[in-house]
Amino acid sequence: MKMKSEIRMSQIEKTFQCNQCGKCCSHIRGMMPREDSEFIKEMAYGKLPLVQLIPMEKMSFPLWDWEASRFRKWQDEVKIDAKIKLSRGILDLNSNKAIIVTYFMDSDGCPFLNNKKCLIYNTNRAYICRLFPFNRGPFLDIGDKPTKNNMFGTCDGMNELMPLIPETYEDMVKFLSKVFPDGSFENAVQFDYITEWVNRTIVDLMKQKKLRPAINYPYDLFLKRFENAEKIDFTDFLEQSGYIESKEKLIKGFDENNDAKVKINEFLERHH
Repeated sequence: MKMKSEIRMSQIEKTFQCNQCGKCCSHIRGMMPREDSEFIKEMAYGKLPLVQLIPMEKMSFPLWDWEASRFRKWQDEVKIDAKIKLSRGILDLNSNKAIIVTYFMDSDGCPFLNNKKCLIYNTNRAYICRLFPFNRGPFLDIGDKPTKNNMFGTCDGMNELMPLIPETYEDMVKFLSKVFPDGSFENAVQFDYITEWVNRTIVDLMKQKKLRPAINYPYDLFLKRFENAEKIDFTDFLEQSGYIESKEKLIKGFDENNDAKVKINEFLERHH
């Protein structure tokens, strides 16, 4: 078994190549793992500090607040309407502010897709664009162990690569770290890190009494209060509350995938 794994690890000349079919961008609603959709349905409509603001069937690619800001700028440059709307937020009872954590594009297909080509491909696109064919990385703890069968979305470009991915977790991570020259593996790890960071930060803000989120409100009442409250992006709230010194510095670190690089390198050093 070990020999088989070592043979596969030596087949690094086979790497992922996007075939530019455009399928992943032409159908952006509802593309999430089953476990995620079940959790959202059960918990995300008022039982947690971070509340889903739209029905499940309308959900599409999530955009962090700084990504949504960039997309608004780019939509003007390429003269389209990206239909960017609020998707998840926190109602802070201390300040009576509606804190926007993520946005989404209210469209069945990505508005930036034109003739199977991305109009903003050469920009620093959103993580959700740059992590595909992954839908999660191997380090995110959501209850079930990551395997090659639950980490990827539907992608024809993965057909030849899937049989080569080792079954054992350790060898699988080593393999994945080498066969995605497009950076999607690193982007998936960074996206998962940001997801965990957001959750940790919300808890820490509550401990420091900088945030008092509305939880277990009747959902209709929550939406009404949220709609009428002053809106502020999550990273702006962190800066204004003194939780972070500079949102620009924070976002720059995210953009450079600093956290993903550390996480991947630490794993590879432990298992070399």
